[in-house]
Amino acid sequence: MSQHVSTSRTELAATAFKVSSTKRELVTAVCAFCGYRAPGESLAAQLIAGAFAALDQVPLDVRLYVHDLQDTAERWPALPITLPPTPWQAATLVDGLAALVTVSAAELREAAEGLALTRGDVALAHDKPVLARIWAEDDEPLPEAAALPRDRRAREAALLQLFDHVHPREWTDEQTSAVRKALLVRLAGLGDALLRVSALPPARLDWQDDGEGLTALVPVPGAPQPLEARVAAEALESHPFASWDEPMWGSPETAASPGCWRWTVGWRSAGGAFHSDAGSTEASAAAARFGAEQTLAAYAAQASTVRQRLRQRLLVPRQPGTLSMSDPAVLVLGLRELLEAVCDEYRAETSRPEDGTGWRVVPHQDEDKECSLVTILLDDCSLPHPEPGDPANTADPSDPAFEDFLRSHAVVLTPPARAYLAGLSQAGPGELPLPRRHEAAMRTVLAVGGEAADQLTAETGSLPDHMAWIDLLDVAALGEFLTATEPDQPR
Repeated sequence: MSQHVSTSRTELAATAFKVSSTKRELVTAVCAFCGYRAPGESLAAQLIAGAFAALDQVPLDVRLYVHDLQDTAERWPALPITLPPTPWQAATLVDGLAALVTVSAAELREAAEGLALTRGDVALAHDKPVLARIWAEDDEPLPEAAALPRDRRAREAALLQLFDHVHPREWTDEQTSAVRKALLVRLAGLGDALLRVSALPPARLDWQDDGEGLTALVPVPGAPQPLEARVAAEALESHPFASWDEPMWGSPETAASPGCWRWTVGWRSAGGAFHSDAGSTEASAAAARFGAEQTLAAYAAQASTVRQRLRQRLLVPRQPGTLSMSDPAVLVLGLRELLEAVCDEYRAETSRPEDGTGWRVVPHQDEDKECSLVTILLDDCSLPHPEPGDPANTADPSDPAFEDFLRSHAVVLTPPARAYLAGLSQAGPGELPLPRRHEAAMRTVLAVGGEAADQLTAETGSLPDHMAWIDLLDVAALGEFLTATEPDQPR
């Protein structure tokens, strides 16, 4: 007998949550995933089940982003302006969800109570300055309400005050729309969770509690350190209006306890420090674990080309002698990029003449995180640099160990760039002014014979008629040259 293979989003989500695909269990699981209490047997539960039934028709090959439905619902009926553009599917699906909440005002209130919508949920859903008409149509204005508050938060607070005094059958169109919009946003947020979980296969990790949160490790072949995921509770900032976290209707005990869980993914340096590469906050520990697990799975699948965003280091360094220019991770550093970084630092330095900054060449980073000129230039070029714990941290740029470090992270220097970095130390030891180090480095570049001029022209652009290469020893003149020229050909 062949085994059933699910093509249903609700079945896939139920499998991921380890519950049956019955409406009640799935609704409860998705609500918990989003940090909300379960609505039980109520109109609210029926609306959620209806939303899931509509989303169950979305083909599995249609991929939406994490908050596509909610972002669209928050601006419905207008489309949000997003990058990348919101998929047409999101707008179509939200139209379908909006049809579900086209019910009477009394049913809207019942559903809002069942979902424990907060006063803030309703206020934020009401984003149009229409309270003037509400006040004008009210035969008995509320006490101290002679003037219309102009501030948006004051308008929203006034709207909530009106709800406290008006029965649903007496709601204005604006009040009804505010509750309907809040319900739509909640359904869309739950729908995002269903689509997210059903689109991605489970990638569960062995989570360990270290006293400060949860940690999981994933070894990667060739990587000196495993990928690491961390999940921890994070303090949730209270809303400026404390009452906005209270249920709009119902007792305070029915409200969900708002949570905030942060997940981070990264790996450790040679010195043992953890460096986060990706992360986000979620409303529940389960959602945070899910986000971390999916990110680790994506990293592991493309481990050979993964770089840390801030440090630009490869997860899997290349072994000596194995790097080739066909390696998809290769980054090439040319002279012009270095010279532009030098000019950026020079401009920053001259704008703060009182600093009297001096620049050393090694070590590249000390225990106090103070960086050398070489490190600053590499960082400006979005490239990795040696750190404490790396053998190359004390290697002069002319030392093969320094270039070996760069090549281990798939960074290749062009000959002029290599000569420039090696020449920075020719000005002498200690901390020296940037113009002196630049002059020494440029002299090293210009001292290379053969086709140096052709190489320079290819990397930096042609010299104007009134300039000679030796003029570029002056960092101020260099800045004028770079501003006025472009490289003759891309690198």
